[in-house]
Amino acid sequence: MGVLSLLGGMFALLNPYAASVFVLQLVAFLFILLGVMQVAFTLRSPFGLSWFDLGLGVLQILLGVMLATNVLGGLVSLTLILAFLFMLEGVILVLAGTNLRPFRPWLWLVVGGTISILLSVFVLMNLPEAAATLLGLLLGIDLLSNGLWLVAAGLMLRDL
Repeated sequence: MGVLSLLGGMFALLNPYAASVFVLQLVAFLFILLGVMQVAFTLRSPFGLSWFDLGLGVLQILLGVMLATNVLGGLVSLTLILAFLFMLEGVILVLAGTNLRPFRPWLWLVVGGTISILLSVFVLMNLPEAAATLLGLLLGIDLLSNGLWLVAAGLMLRDL
């Protein structure tokens, strides 16, 4: 599993646009799947038809189809969501760090939060260009780091 993760991470870093499109298509597929399940469960519900749940399912299907058919718009949308999450995480970490000043690791929270905020600003300033590759780069970094951890853990467990 670790080797597969490493290979996937290398592919994503070598071709971040293809990896970004893969992430987008995966998200689109999941929205469509969840929407179909939502509609099916709503129509078969023993508690009666809920128009809200039915509408939510249809909305999920439409969102998935829109993401799947409009690659650039979908990549920009997901990148905007990611930038917002980076900003939110950064603000939370900075606030937590300043509230934990009496404790030793408070500075690392502030530093990590500041980096997240700066990353968010960088992404927002580089839209829509950043949208084409950012998701793929983040996927590649994540797969590589997880792959390294899994390989190291496997080697350590083999020696036991």
